[in-house]
Amino acid sequence: AMQIVETVRQWWRVQSYLRKLEALGPAAMAELARDNAIPEADLRKLAARSETDSALLPRLLKRLGIDPDQLARRQASVMRDMTIVCAGCAMTRRCRSDLSQQDAPLRHGRYCPNTETIRALRQGSEAGARPSEF
Repeated sequence: AMQIVETVRQWWRVQSYLRKLEALGPAAMAELARDNAIPEADLRKLAARSETDSALLPRLLKRLGIDPDQLARRQASVMRDMTIVCAGCAMTRRCRSDLSQQDAPLRHGRYCPNTETIRALRQGSEAGARPSEF
């Protein structure tokens, strides 16, 4: 449980950082987007997210047996892409509701745009593959 708290804190730091950058103006935003190889529109989507929505992806990964911190370290670009996809998703309310029901089976497969990536990650870890292999 401590790790998820730290993950959420980390995301909050990123959130406030992005909001400050937004205040710096378009040039700083463009530079940040370039430095992180993220399209500027996606960066703006991320900056506009609420803290609660930002925590959904790490929470979902945890429930599915994937350590979000480890994933962010080992496959930063995969985590970044999933985060951007998550930021653009319209199903946050349903996702939050699913995640809040601890004992119910997750139904993310029906609506989550990251489902395929998550499936590949889980298969990779079950096969004992090193993340660098995919």
